[in-house]
Amino acid sequence: MLRDQLNRRQPIDNVSRNLLRLLTATCGYKEVRLLAVQRLEMWLQNPKLTRPAQDLLMSVCMNCNSHGPEDMDAISHLIKIRLKPKVLLNHYMLCIRELLNAHKDNLGTTIKFVIFNELSNARNPNNMQILYTVLQHSSELAPKFLAMVFQDLLTNKDDYLRASRALLREIIKQTKHEINFQAFCLGLMQERKEPQYLEMEFKERFVVHITDVLAVSMMLGITAQVKEAGVAWDKGEKRNLEVLRTFQNQIAAIQRDAVWWLHTVVPSISKLAPKDYVHCLHKVLFTEQPETYYKWDNWPPESDRNFFLRLCSEVPILEDTLMRILVIGLSRELPLGPADAMELADHLVKRAAAVQADDVEVLKVERIQLIDAVLNLCTYHHPENIQLPPGYQPPNLAISTLYWKAWPLLLVVAAFNPENIGLAAWEEYPTLKMLMEMVMTNNYSYPPCTLTDEETRTEMINRELQISQREKQEILAFEGHLAAASTKQTITESSSLLLSQLTSLDPQGPPRRPPPHILDQVKALNQSLRLGHLLCRSRNPDFLLHIIQRQASSQSMPWLADLVQSSEGSLDVLPVQCLCEFLLHDAADASASGEEDDEGESREQKAKKRQRQQKQRQLLGRLQDLLLGPKADEQTTCEVLDYFLRRLGSSQVASRVLAMKGLSLVLSEGGLRDKEEKEPPMEEEVGEADALQGYQWLLRDLPRLPLFDSVRTTTALALQQAIHMETDPQTISAYLIYLSQHTPVEEQGPHSDLALDVARLVVERSTIMAHLFSKPSCSTASDAVLSALLSVFSRYVRCMRKSKEGEEVYSWSESQDQVFLRWTSGETATMHILVVHAMVILLTLGPPRAGDGEFHELLDIWFPEKKPLPTAFLVDTSEEALLLPDWLKLRMIRSEVPRLVDAALQDLEPQQLLLFVQSFGIPVSSMSKLLQYLDQAVAQDPQTLEQNIMDKNYMAHLVEVQHERGASGGQTFHSLLTASLPPRRDSTEAPKPESSPEPPPGQGRTRAGTQVPVLGPEDDLAGIFLQIFPLSPDPRWQSSSPRPLALALQQALGQELARVRQGNPEVPGITVRLLQAMATLLSSPHGGTLALAMRHSHFLSCPLMRQLYQYQRAVPQDTGFSSLFLKVLMQILQWLDSPAVEDGPLQAQLKMFATRYSARRRISDVRSGLLHLAEALSFHHDLEVANSTVRAVIATLRSGEKCTVEPELISKVLRGLIEVRSPHLEELLTVLFSATADTSCPSSASGPIVVVSSLLLQEKDELLGPSKQDVEGAGVETMRLGPASGLLVDWLETLDPEVVSSCPDLQRKLLFSRRKGKGHMSAQVLSFRPYLLALLTHQASWSTLHRCIRVLLGKSREQRLDPSASLDFLWACIHVPRIWQGRDQRTPQKRREELVLHVQGPELLSLVDLILSEAETRSQDGDSAARTLIQTRLPLLLSCCRGNESVGKVAEHLTSCIQQWGDSVLGQRCRDLLLQLYLQRPEVRVPVPEVLLQSEGATSSSICKLDGLIHRFITLLADTSDSRSSESRVADANMACRKLAVAHPILLLRHLPMIAALLHGRTHLNFQEFRQQNHLAFFLHVLGILELLQPRVFQSEHQGALWDCLRSFIRLLLNYRKSSRHLAPFISKFVQFIHKYVACSAPAAVAFLQKHAEPLHDLSFDNSDLVMLKSLLAGLSLPSRDGRTDQGLDEEGEDERSAGSLPLVSVSLSTPLTVADVAPHMKRLSRGQAVEDVLETLSDIDEMSRRRPEVLGFFSTNLQRLMSSAEESCRNLAFSLALRSIQNNPSIAADFLPTFMYCLGSRDFEVVQTALRNLPEYTLLCQEHAALLLHRAFLVGMYGQIDTSAQISEALKILHMEAVM
Repeated sequence: MLRDQLNRRQPIDNVSRNLLRLLTATCGYKEVRLLAVQRLEMWLQNPKLTRPAQDLLMSVCMNCNSHGPEDMDAISHLIKIRLKPKVLLNHYMLCIRELLNAHKDNLGTTIKFVIFNELSNARNPNNMQILYTVLQHSSELAPKFLAMVFQDLLTNKDDYLRASRALLREIIKQTKHEINFQAFCLGLMQERKEPQYLEMEFKERFVVHITDVLAVSMMLGITAQVKEAGVAWDKGEKRNLEVLRTFQNQIAAIQRDAVWWLHTVVPSISKLAPKDYVHCLHKVLFTEQPETYYKWDNWPPESDRNFFLRLCSEVPILEDTLMRILVIGLSRELPLGPADAMELADHLVKRAAAVQADDVEVLKVERIQLIDAVLNLCTYHHPENIQLPPGYQPPNLAISTLYWKAWPLLLVVAAFNPENIGLAAWEEYPTLKMLMEMVMTNNYSYPPCTLTDEETRTEMINRELQISQREKQEILAFEGHLAAASTKQTITESSSLLLSQLTSLDPQGPPRRPPPHILDQVKALNQSLRLGHLLCRSRNPDFLLHIIQRQASSQSMPWLADLVQSSEGSLDVLPVQCLCEFLLHDAADASASGEEDDEGESREQKAKKRQRQQKQRQLLGRLQDLLLGPKADEQTTCEVLDYFLRRLGSSQVASRVLAMKGLSLVLSEGGLRDKEEKEPPMEEEVGEADALQGYQWLLRDLPRLPLFDSVRTTTALALQQAIHMETDPQTISAYLIYLSQHTPVEEQGPHSDLALDVARLVVERSTIMAHLFSKPSCSTASDAVLSALLSVFSRYVRCMRKSKEGEEVYSWSESQDQVFLRWTSGETATMHILVVHAMVILLTLGPPRAGDGEFHELLDIWFPEKKPLPTAFLVDTSEEALLLPDWLKLRMIRSEVPRLVDAALQDLEPQQLLLFVQSFGIPVSSMSKLLQYLDQAVAQDPQTLEQNIMDKNYMAHLVEVQHERGASGGQTFHSLLTASLPPRRDSTEAPKPESSPEPPPGQGRTRAGTQVPVLGPEDDLAGIFLQIFPLSPDPRWQSSSPRPLALALQQALGQELARVRQGNPEVPGITVRLLQAMATLLSSPHGGTLALAMRHSHFLSCPLMRQLYQYQRAVPQDTGFSSLFLKVLMQILQWLDSPAVEDGPLQAQLKMFATRYSARRRISDVRSGLLHLAEALSFHHDLEVANSTVRAVIATLRSGEKCTVEPELISKVLRGLIEVRSPHLEELLTVLFSATADTSCPSSASGPIVVVSSLLLQEKDELLGPSKQDVEGAGVETMRLGPASGLLVDWLETLDPEVVSSCPDLQRKLLFSRRKGKGHMSAQVLSFRPYLLALLTHQASWSTLHRCIRVLLGKSREQRLDPSASLDFLWACIHVPRIWQGRDQRTPQKRREELVLHVQGPELLSLVDLILSEAETRSQDGDSAARTLIQTRLPLLLSCCRGNESVGKVAEHLTSCIQQWGDSVLGQRCRDLLLQLYLQRPEVRVPVPEVLLQSEGATSSSICKLDGLIHRFITLLADTSDSRSSESRVADANMACRKLAVAHPILLLRHLPMIAALLHGRTHLNFQEFRQQNHLAFFLHVLGILELLQPRVFQSEHQGALWDCLRSFIRLLLNYRKSSRHLAPFISKFVQFIHKYVACSAPAAVAFLQKHAEPLHDLSFDNSDLVMLKSLLAGLSLPSRDGRTDQGLDEEGEDERSAGSLPLVSVSLSTPLTVADVAPHMKRLSRGQAVEDVLETLSDIDEMSRRRPEVLGFFSTNLQRLMSSAEESCRNLAFSLALRSIQNNPSIAADFLPTFMYCLGSRDFEVVQTALRNLPEYTLLCQEHAALLLHRAFLVGMYGQIDTSAQISEALKILHMEAVM
């Protein structure tokens, strides 16, 4: 109609507005849109039609939402519309925006059409305005689509580059640069997979042109603001820097993307020529020739060219860009070579570094791998076609030019990234570290100036010479090998080509000498890029501090002066340590130069000197401000002082002197500044100041620091270390005085450390002590030092001593030098012995002149008057320690303190007295006391004293000299020396014989006096053996020796051996009896003890065992003796083979015997050899013994010996060999089974199979045995067979290819048996079982496979089958390839599954039991794991079922199992399997439906047969179309869903979340639209379906979806609360549903209602007539006030909640109908009534049932009767009411089946027609009998001459042929 209207020939003005409005309303049709858009431009130009035409334009744009061909044509026409008025143009742009919103693909189509229109002849002037709108609308996606259009343009055969450049410039200009350039460029670089791109003819040209467009795009990003900011930056002004930085970062990002494109995308498009590829790479990085950028169209203009190119090139470089360039250079597939890549990377890095500024990161690199990538570019690779000599490893070499280009490049990167690249270079790359130090110190000499030690510099130069020489030799040798493989030329140093081109590649080796031109380059780089400044500025890591600390001992750091000089006004930037170091070296230079004559200096020198002094004052002021200023803090104070204090302990004098000078400079100025404010010093301070005038910085100024307390501890520690290194006595004196006054002694640990350090000084540095306290130099200073030392030790002793009331508790120390002291007064202390010695040494110096209080205190402590000295004990052993050693006593004797001398002379030995007398330097008074003590010694023991005198003449002369000195005493001693007594040599030699002790009495007479007994044939050898080796030695027997018995036994054995060798042995001899006795004893419970006794007395047991061995060699034919001897050997070795027993002579001898015996013995009989081997393996797992025996057995078998050995013995031997891991196992198996296979006996042929199967089966039993219940134990047992299991499996395959044909029972047990256990342990699988099952499936004959299947599924099967193995085997049987050989390879689409495995009923049930058993074993992994396992096995079960009958049997079996097992694990698994079966075959009816309804997991199950159909039904139900067909489809879908809700609620409930989701997004419309678009009908349908699903829908597993639905219902009621009149039916149903919810599941329902009580109250308030809702809320009020939460309710709470909900239920929403209510109507419908009355009654019932459909249930019988009525009106109405009744309650559909079948078979044609008309609806509602109904309808058509095909096809169409229920 519209087309006809529009095609009429009529003037434009005659088009009516109504036609346009009609077009506007019908724009949902694509044909209408296409018709309208072709004439829109004319209508828009018509002033009369402007308004409706604008609406029509908007409607067309909003409805273009399908992106079909018609819509694309419509968009094409829209783009061509030309409009001039601004109002229309603005509206047109609004419509374009709506067009873009209508469909996601409209954006790309619009851009494409606009661009093509712009390039066409009929160009629309609005194109750029449209593009501007599009770019504003989709700022991210629009550039991408624009780029795709440009890609399309450049793929044309014609060259569109010039046009593309012009078009792009125009677009950018017209859109005011409002385009995302990065997104546009990235879009240009995306790879396209369309055919036109894959088959493109000019791929190389395409890549080059894309590169050009990229370059143009980057330059087009220069806006006016960017240009202005760039000009200002060139002038040094900083305006609009943010704009400039944004542009620079944008260019850097585009360049990163472009390099990515060239690296990854371009190689896949086309293999470019190397020249083109390199050109593209250089072009995007703006390193190409300038003319390449403007040669196409002379843009940029000449005035801006250079400026634009510079702006685009002077940008940062991103890490990814740099890394990709290096990777491209390393790649052999890409044309950029390593040298070019290095050159390009070097240029880019230096270019980016030149742009450095504080507000932009120009060279940010995070990945340390950059260093390796750069160095890899330098590597030299020799030609691949040259073969080097085998074994020759070529050296790692680098190309010299690239190698020395790499280091400066990395230096620049490290300077800009000190925290990662810089740190890695500093720690791991010495050459790079050297270059970093060069730029930091601005010194470019080699070795670097940071090496100040001459030895180190010389060593570095020598090492460089050595490395160069070795490098030269390696390169010459390498080139020689290359020449030998190619030109055969001899290479020398003069003829070498590589020597000048290569260098060693050892970047982490010693630093190499850079070539001079490289040093010049580095110097120029440092000057231009300020690399040294960047590295010095880094504080983490602090490279500058590292250099300063390492060079601390240096006398000269001129670079530091330059650095500080260059930091004018920014001293706070440099580290404190740098300032301190500069101050020190400035002071050193000043002192070295001395006071020069000012007149001799030039004016420049004076100026420099003044500048230097000014800088020093500035530095000094800075440091003093850090220490004394108002901003001083703990950290800076500690840093400054710590720097100087650490140097006080330096080993070099100069360093210590400088540190003291620096401290005096920093501290004294502050002291002078404040001296007027300070109090005058005390008198003793004045005295000290006179003596120690140069140390006022330490003793006076340092303690005056404001933050002295924070550095007090560190200062004390530094000075404690310094007193051990310092050599100047004055300095040590000052340190000691400071330590005595200011060391923190609040804690015992530091106090002890101080005392020990001072003690070491006193005791160990005797030279310093002698100088300090020598009498000529004894001054006020030394007196003060002595006082300081005494005060330190007196405080320490007071601290350490404990009162006698306290407990004597002390901590045990590991140190041997700690002593525990105890005084007679009861005090105790623990201290270092050196501290005690130091205090004694100080006491020997005498009291100081200043004050002797502390001296006498210490003297009284250590040497109390008339009291014994304190005793000392070692702390670690508690032994008494020597408190005063001889050297200390000598010092005490030399002292002038009488109490010390007396203490030293107490309890001296004569030898000590003689030693002290001969010492020098002893005062006369002390010597007199010594001589008196010697006189006393002569009186007491002259003989001992005389023995210790070596030279009497010397000693006598010594006494005489002392007398001359004035000493008294010694006369008695002198008389002893000078007396002329004869020499008593006998007295001196007398002790000598005493020193050699006599032998113990009786030792030499033992053997001579003992008679060796003779053993007879009746002697008890076991008893004699136990006497020789007693099990538990009795103390009473110790006097008797076992040696005589042992000798007698040896004698008897020797005699018998001699007779045997002569040929007349005794039978049975003593040797055999002894061996039997030993075997009996070793087999007894005391065997282990006896073996240990033999090992202990090996000197007796070894000879006996040797004689037994010799006897065995003499009678090799006696096999009984040999086997018994071997058994005894093995038993003893087994007892002794224990980690707790050390190896001894006995073990070594026995192992040697066993080895020799086995190697020597020739086995004549295979059986005896195997017996012997079994015994050897069972008693002792000795590999050497076993191997020798195995080799003998193998040799015997190969010699042709028949093998008639029982399988048990072979199994035993093989198991033993497997346990000891014998290497001969495979060889023995080969000869054994080969010998067995050659025999003709059928039983022996199956022997090997029995052996192998039993071995593998035993491994299974060991692995799964009951004793190994834990997993670890099982893991240990698995190692029993180890690699041997594979060998055995291979033999089993070789011996029996069918795996189970030879010994079926045993082999089936191996394949299918199950371990005895529970749970997961029973499910462990043997590693070789899957392989054997595969062999069985592929190699066994059909009969063998049939037997296995029957055994597995038969009734008489084993009860302990492994279900997993059995099911895997059955599945494999179905899929074995041999079954399907010869079939058609192309499987037809509608082929039916073939029944491969024909199983009978009982076998099918056995299969079910296997599946249940497997799931039960997996139950401990969780229910989900068991359900997953059942799902995987279900296809096997279904493939074995023949039709629904078999499935029904399985269902009955499972139902009975469920009733039998109840809620146990097995019962739960039965439910799971039944549920899965139901999901796959829902047509199978279950006898007890409650079984399924109680089961869980249906919602989580993955697959269901009817999911697709139900999904379609629900989707149709939610359809909002308003066509007739749509309404009928919705009605059919509603009937189908209601039927499903009754017949298969489980399946429909799986889709409840989808139903809830479909309810969303509808209530935002106004109520009129909501009703017209059938949304209200959908809500009513869903609520009706939920009513049918109750009470199952109230189960907890569906709570989330149910609540979602209810929330949607509440939103409906809230949004349309004012239209409650139309919602009355819905509200009624909703409230009834909520009542039912409360009745069935009170806690959950009340919890939901309480959460949404407020909106329901609002709804009730707005609609006062909603009595039902008010009653609901009134009933809800009681539980809501209870305050209980909806979770964690106990049973009592649930009861209360239920009780609280009773009012809700009791409120009568609508009175239920009774028979009495409908009795009048039933009476009027009874037989015999007039047709009019019946029709009237049916009409009344029709009206009543529209509101309350449940009323129809009372008239079911009457309706069935009236359905076959002859009266058409009554019949039609009866059919309609019957279908309504069934639709309301689909469960009654089957009740009407007989009536419907009767109507179809009626002889009345009209009745049949009525039934046929209603057939589709009834078939849908009675789907379980659909086949019967359709069959009857078909028969009616066949025999009744009625065309029923339309009704049947309609019914099938509704059913979709998918629901057979």
